[in-house]
Amino acid sequence: MDTATKSPLAARIGALAETGIDFSSAPDEARTTLHSLRQEYPELRKFLEHRFARLSAAQQQVVLALLEAAPASDLVPLLRQWSRNAALPLHTRARAIEMQEHGNGPVDTAYRDGLVQAARFLHQLHTTEPSPLDENDALASPWSEALAQLPLDLRLDVARELGVEHAALTLAVLRTIRPAASGRDALIFVEALADIPLTGSALLLQEILGETADKGLQKAIKKALHRLKVQGVTFAEVQPKRHTVVVGTVAHRLEKCLASFIDGAGERMFLLIRTKPMGGYNLAYLVINYGTGIRYALGLQASKRELPEILEKVRGPAPLIEIEPSYCQYQIALAHQMNLETNTPVPEEYFTLRDIIGEGNTTFERAIIYSVLSEADLEAAKTYDTYADDLLKLPEFAGWMLPEPIIQKYGDALREIEQSQIVVSPALQQERMNEIRTRAMEEVLGERSRRLMRMRLEEMAYYLLRTDHHREALWAVAAAQSLEDDNPHRLQRNPFAGALLERSLDLAKARPSSGRIILPFSHLPGGEGSSGGTPRLII
Repeated sequence: MDTATKSPLAARIGALAETGIDFSSAPDEARTTLHSLRQEYPELRKFLEHRFARLSAAQQQVVLALLEAAPASDLVPLLRQWSRNAALPLHTRARAIEMQEHGNGPVDTAYRDGLVQAARFLHQLHTTEPSPLDENDALASPWSEALAQLPLDLRLDVARELGVEHAALTLAVLRTIRPAASGRDALIFVEALADIPLTGSALLLQEILGETADKGLQKAIKKALHRLKVQGVTFAEVQPKRHTVVVGTVAHRLEKCLASFIDGAGERMFLLIRTKPMGGYNLAYLVINYGTGIRYALGLQASKRELPEILEKVRGPAPLIEIEPSYCQYQIALAHQMNLETNTPVPEEYFTLRDIIGEGNTTFERAIIYSVLSEADLEAAKTYDTYADDLLKLPEFAGWMLPEPIIQKYGDALREIEQSQIVVSPALQQERMNEIRTRAMEEVLGERSRRLMRMRLEEMAYYLLRTDHHREALWAVAAAQSLEDDNPHRLQRNPFAGALLERSLDLAKARPSSGRIILPFSHLPGGEGSSGGTPRLII
């Protein structure tokens, strides 16, 4: 076909859908059609990888029908991608995973069973007579029991797909789901309610708002209520509960939690501010290390007039971010657990600050960054691992490197090879250097080290997001997710791990083997170092 007159690929797929050809009974025609598309559109695979979710339901089904009748091994990975894409309809995802299994592709059987069951359940809800709702507009038995058998994420997918077209049924499904929705799922649950313009949606949101102390969830609920109000739903204002803990007989509000970025030593500062019964504030100042635990703890008191001055001094050259009190408490609890795991002494002052810190009643299965980024952002982050060099060039990452006590010996070995007077071929020299890099990667990025590095990157992603660096936050998420691989050879090719290794080895080669000590917050945004710059404040 003349490229000047060639129709867009999406239009061509749409035309195929309109023909109504049953490719399942015409496999030869399916193979011919697929071959023709490949010849005319070399970008077919890339198009399907990035644009499939944007196609209409009919276009998606004709693509699946083609691949089912004319299997193509190089397109099998797309089936797995589609089966996991929450933006696609359940029946499309279920068909994709069944085709993947028929093509002998690796399949998570538990996920497949849940997905197929969810697609079947949704279809039955659409077609059943009489209505699956009881006289109170709640999901009747056995529908409620069948819904409970699905994984929570698929239950939420059922509700989203029912949508406003089946508003009453959607609301009944969401009411059934509500007791199980917590953490990140609670935010998804709230988003789903915001799309159903019924009085019942507003009442349910108001009920949750009156019960939760999670400020992030409160904010999401308020946005959802505003969306409902714009759509004409009326409701009474309800004030959310304060986040409080009880010490003795007096309630003290945890007013604010501030956090720094994570420095090159893996250390971070937290400042927790709690109101005092007679006015003023109690403050808990902690430095934690993502590896060994709580390193420093100090308690302070401040009047309302003194607090701004203290905050200004603590802030220093790099901004602090405000984080959820419950998440701050969770991070401190994790650090305390690290003290126990590594036999690192806990500062005695920490135990005198327990009333100020309090104990969170919220558990977090994943880092908070995954709760605040949209599904589109998380999908986009998967393509950002190639920005590892750019990430490490950010001022916030100036001091990041792999553990010096371990990496130094490998830097010394590389320097010895580079400065050796023994004449060897460039190929042999490169082979020896590659072996050293592989051994270094194996030692410094074992299972625990990768877990800690992922944790640091996820926390830094949230820091970057809260300091208005959205794109850079996605880079950090991509780097964190890329470290899930445990193969040292693949890790060496991993953009972030490889770039961090090269930076660390270059620094190791450039310094004496006796090494140096990385001081907490010795590298701050703006280029301040451990000498000649503003020192880190310990109050």
